[in-house]
Amino acid sequence: MRDVDLKRALAVRTATAPRLGPRGEIYYLSDVTGVMQLWQYDGSTHDVVAYIDGRVGDYRISQDGTIALTCDKNGDENWQIYLNFSPISTEGVNNLGAWSPSGGKLAFTSTRGGGSDFHLYIYDGDGVKRVAELSGVNVVEEWSELGIFITHYETNLESTILLYREGEVRELTPRSAGSLARSPKYVGGGKFMFLTNIEWEYVGVALMDVSTGSWKYVIQLDRDVEHFDVWGNYMAFVANEEGNSGLYYMHIPSGLTYKIATATGVITSLQYRDGKLLFSLSSINRGHEVYLYRDGVVRQITNVPKYRIPLDKIPPPSSVRFPTHDGRKIHANLYWPVDKPVGTVVYLHGGPESQDRPEFKPLTLALLTSGFTVAAPNYRGSTGFGKSFTHLDDGERRWDAIRDVGAFAKWLHEEGVAREKPCVIGSSYGGYLTLMALAVFPDLWKCGVEIAGMFNLVTFLERTAPWRRKYREAEYGFDRDMLLQLSPATHVEKIQAPLLAIHGANDVRVPIYEAEQLVTRLRELGRKVELITLPDEGHVIAKVENRIRVYTAVVKFIQENLSRHG
Repeated sequence: MRDVDLKRALAVRTATAPRLGPRGEIYYLSDVTGVMQLWQYDGSTHDVVAYIDGRVGDYRISQDGTIALTCDKNGDENWQIYLNFSPISTEGVNNLGAWSPSGGKLAFTSTRGGGSDFHLYIYDGDGVKRVAELSGVNVVEEWSELGIFITHYETNLESTILLYREGEVRELTPRSAGSLARSPKYVGGGKFMFLTNIEWEYVGVALMDVSTGSWKYVIQLDRDVEHFDVWGNYMAFVANEEGNSGLYYMHIPSGLTYKIATATGVITSLQYRDGKLLFSLSSINRGHEVYLYRDGVVRQITNVPKYRIPLDKIPPPSSVRFPTHDGRKIHANLYWPVDKPVGTVVYLHGGPESQDRPEFKPLTLALLTSGFTVAAPNYRGSTGFGKSFTHLDDGERRWDAIRDVGAFAKWLHEEGVAREKPCVIGSSYGGYLTLMALAVFPDLWKCGVEIAGMFNLVTFLERTAPWRRKYREAEYGFDRDMLLQLSPATHVEKIQAPLLAIHGANDVRVPIYEAEQLVTRLRELGRKVELITLPDEGHVIAKVENRIRVYTAVVKFIQENLSRHG
């Protein structure tokens, strides 16, 4: 593939997170300028609302059109809150929340003032005031006539819903080990709906009466409901259907439900207001765009630059299941290039509380357009297959997730998908798993690429951002000896394949010290290793110019190593 074609593939832009404004205008986030900014569509013209020096992460529009948004600088994830592009909370880390029903006040949570707890604050035009002290990670979801609804996260997979009213905080939903309750939406009459998997394997939609505390499921399926919104007597919701999204429309009083025909892909956000259903959909062969459903018709609102890359020619991935070491069948997606494959890349998703899905991923697109087959397993610990499966990698059982990756590589060879040894690649937890796969199964791989991965779980937990530590310890454990045994640092001598490491200098989740340790040790061992450090990025590569440069280097590294004999 020519360099210019590879760079065009990596330059494809995205549009996501649409919301309606008070006059019917549509807001959304897009990286058309090279980094995520807030855009507006007024029915005829798309334009940036106002350029801000940084990456916009989230936003809310009040009834009078006042804009609240968060942004960070150079990927540092120290999210700051701006109102109409003037700062109101720049200390600590800020989670954007909700406008009051009248629109004059903004509720949010923040670590401003120090510490690792996200306390509740209200901005009322005269300044910011802390109104409640809360422990851990908390996110304001909605402000209704009942008060301010907040989701409190005990771990990444366990949460409960709080209500703040007149200086008091009540816990509304029952606590259940390993279960979540989140995304509350007030529906009137002292009741609210929320997402939960309490007493159930999958996430559904439940209804609670605040006055009595009684609750029941309204939607309870054999798959997760990921998004929902309510308008009057109607609900729109999104179900995870083995990776793809199913969009449904429900008349709540009767329960009558039908499926809305959409393009195949992953719905990443949803808002239902005034008879208008706005959503963003991400697909490997369509990109990431904003859509509007109204009066039975789905209309695409955005059309971000694709740089003449024929996305529609990329076939949808094959959904397969492969046998692993203990006989369990594990799901995977196989992404196929348009022409005859020139090699295979095993892509390991992050999280691990995540799932590989057929959404738009620039690096996957670059690999496909370069002729590679991309094989992505949903090893145990992944979400989307029930909460029991998500907990199968807890503690020492993380070895089973590592064995899943080895079994997948062997299966790819046996099935003829990978005729030669593949390259293994992953970011964040996927980067960690890449390093463990290279060390535990050194004979299975031709090369490896790790991006922002953990090398030593002990130093990672010691140095990750303070507010994250408790939540990562809940995933990886507290036992030092076990953490060391599960660390690539303990097994690094076994790594033989050439490795490319990539890390952002401002990464607060997995500090760059992890990459520095890795590269130093591999060089001491005489292994072939390269390191790309990004001084203006954090945990993810957010700037398009960096994405083009770094992922071009990744594709060339893989091409060079998969073409080697031996």
